[in-house]
Amino acid sequence: MRKKVSGLILCFALLFALPFPAFAANQVNTMDIQAVIYEDGSMYVTQVWEGNFNEGTESYIPMNAPDYLTISQLTVSDQNGAYETVPDWNIDWSFEEKARKCGIHDTDSGYEICFGISRYGQNRYAIEYKLGNAVGGYSDRDGVNFQFVNDGMNTIPTDVKVEIRLADGTPITEENAAVWGFGYDGQVEFSDGAILAYTESPIAPENHVAVLFSLEKGILYPSRQEQGSFEEVKETAFSGSDYDDTGEEVSTFEAIVTMLLSMGLPIGLMIWSFRIKKKRAEKKRQRFAERFGYFRDIPNDGNLSATYALGRMFDVCEDGAILSTGMLRLIQLGCLSPVETQQIGLMGQTRETVSLRLVGSNHSSMNEYDEYLYTVLESAAGSDSTLQAKELERFVSQNDKLLRTYIQKCDSAGRTYLNQKHCLKRWNTPVKLTDLTPAGEQELGELMGLKRYLTDFSLIAERGVKEMPIWRELLTYAMLFGIADQVAEQMKELYPQISAELTDYSQSMATAYSYHYLLYSSMKNTEEQREQEKRSGGGGGFASLGGGCGSIGGGSGGGTR
Repeated sequence: MRKKVSGLILCFALLFALPFPAFAANQVNTMDIQAVIYEDGSMYVTQVWEGNFNEGTESYIPMNAPDYLTISQLTVSDQNGAYETVPDWNIDWSFEEKARKCGIHDTDSGYEICFGISRYGQNRYAIEYKLGNAVGGYSDRDGVNFQFVNDGMNTIPTDVKVEIRLADGTPITEENAAVWGFGYDGQVEFSDGAILAYTESPIAPENHVAVLFSLEKGILYPSRQEQGSFEEVKETAFSGSDYDDTGEEVSTFEAIVTMLLSMGLPIGLMIWSFRIKKKRAEKKRQRFAERFGYFRDIPNDGNLSATYALGRMFDVCEDGAILSTGMLRLIQLGCLSPVETQQIGLMGQTRETVSLRLVGSNHSSMNEYDEYLYTVLESAAGSDSTLQAKELERFVSQNDKLLRTYIQKCDSAGRTYLNQKHCLKRWNTPVKLTDLTPAGEQELGELMGLKRYLTDFSLIAERGVKEMPIWRELLTYAMLFGIADQVAEQMKELYPQISAELTDYSQSMATAYSYHYLLYSSMKNTEEQREQEKRSGGGGGFASLGGGCGSIGGGSGGGTR
């Protein structure tokens, strides 16, 4: 559901979002949180805040603390050393009285962890404390729904990372634990023997960061023993979340209501900011392409996998586009043959369908990627050696990993080429233009130059017989870039002498692309369904913006005052 309504959410968030100040006086750029779980269920928490503080007298963290959630061992330090922990914190103290001190302030719903800002400017605070009885023991499992970052903060962290480990070093893995995240746009996963939760976009005031996790019995021996099961805790947390969502379509009205009620209007500003950054990156790539100019030949030494891999890094190619060129290549090699059939519908109307018949391998002309893809299609075709839509969908729903492996093989081969030519200074994600070496700039320039050349094909005066011998290859690259139809039509007008050949090739491209779309969409649907089942089962994945009810620990509000 989340991916299907994202476009609607963007539109309506931008429609209704009101102007917001670009920067607050106080900012927390990063918030890194480490939680260490002890055998008795207590939890030692270390929060590290880095940011700019220019107003107020103190920072504070409201805690929604049931009677059993006791706090002890509070310490705070900054870049200049440790603070004094005082027994009775007074929120009315002056800036000077709070400076280099920390303490607990009791409230009606629990307590607040407080410490003095101490000096204005760029600061790094480390807040440490121990919470007794954090993890509870239940009839089936041990676990807790804990909120690490509050909603409603007036000083909002841009990036949040939470790491949860066991004090005795026992790895927390998918085999002995389950985990879910709530309240933020990001991921929660098992990593290096720990649970890792992190945001992927700046959180808004309506967001929070809560992690629900459970462990098998016998790993911990919690002092707090609860009646009932952890399954009941999970069901409460799942209420209002998109866990257990089977991916069914939702109406426009439901999408709007979901956005307005659970996400809040300020999300529009966050998405707008993301879109601005994306547009800036696109403009940089466009300026790069214009600076390089047109490229009228086959790019990247004819290594189609390298073009795909580099194109994916810089958003020139869509994920899986290499599958369409793979299908086209098998048709051109004579391994696949389109077969037109007519079916008569209920109303007597005829409908033409195109199937693909497997003719046989052409080993002398096939490379390892052709062989792999043909073998996959051979398995899907069945005894009649003919690929049909419904049987392909059934096959892919059970064997989607075979197609993903093909795509990854091509991408890996392309990356090997780029690595051998030393095209990148560093392999960041996402890759930036500044990560390219001069050799990498040349490779990307060829790719972008060819796409720009093909896009403007009918407008360029300097054409001639040079394109004629390689027009098939040029159209193959146009297919990889997603512009094959328009380029083929331009070629027909400009080269009438090969119009018949172009028509045949265009039909092959259309067939290859339609089967690519069928295969890829079926693969993606199966992957998303498996991912949803995994994350709902506690295997990690993207967090749910909604849900998370019943959490302990963090409350609402906080930041600075």
